[in-house]
Amino acid sequence: MKKTLYCFAALALAGCAATSETGSMSAEELGTCLQPNRRVVVEVNGRTIKPPAKKPEAKPEAKPEAAKPEAAKPEAKKPKPQYAQFEQKTYVQGNSAFDPGSATLKEAGMKELDRMIANVQKRKVMVGAIIISGHTDRLEAQAGNKELSEQRAKAVKDYLASKGLDEKLMFWEGKADREPVPVTKFCS
Repeated sequence: MKKTLYCFAALALAGCAATSETGSMSAEELGTCLQPNRRVVVEVNGRTIKPPAKKPEAKPEAKPEAAKPEAAKPEAKKPKPQYAQFEQKTYVQGNSAFDPGSATLKEAGMKELDRMIANVQKRKVMVGAIIISGHTDRLEAQAGNKELSEQRAKAVKDYLASKGLDEKLMFWEGKADREPVPVTKFCS
């Protein structure tokens, strides 16, 4: 009974349900259960131009008026563009993006980043900042946890820069395993 309570407490604190009756699991099983924590989070902040509001169409008058001499109309000024805030958060995570213990970005992770870049370009976003946070799961090499998370963030930064995003606007950090996400897939 105590073991079960400890397991539930550990699960609540660690955000992972990687336990079994024997208390030991293979590395493959644990890697599958913990994959959401092996991730890089990319936040793009900026602004876009709001489309101009449509003016209601003038209704034609029922009676045509007598022709009046038209006075010189003042030239209409172009309205200043209105801006809207833009924020997008993209997660590049799991086995599809990174192998356990590796900072090499895989093809599926690149595709996720390509979708984000396409959305930014389609909306013509004036990017203000790109914040990149690298994460590791708690089972990856404990001594190199921080360095591995930084390497993952740098790999994503380099990929985004290769696709034309301004490197001067990118800020990256490695968070190691400090911010785990709750796991919804439980191990058997």
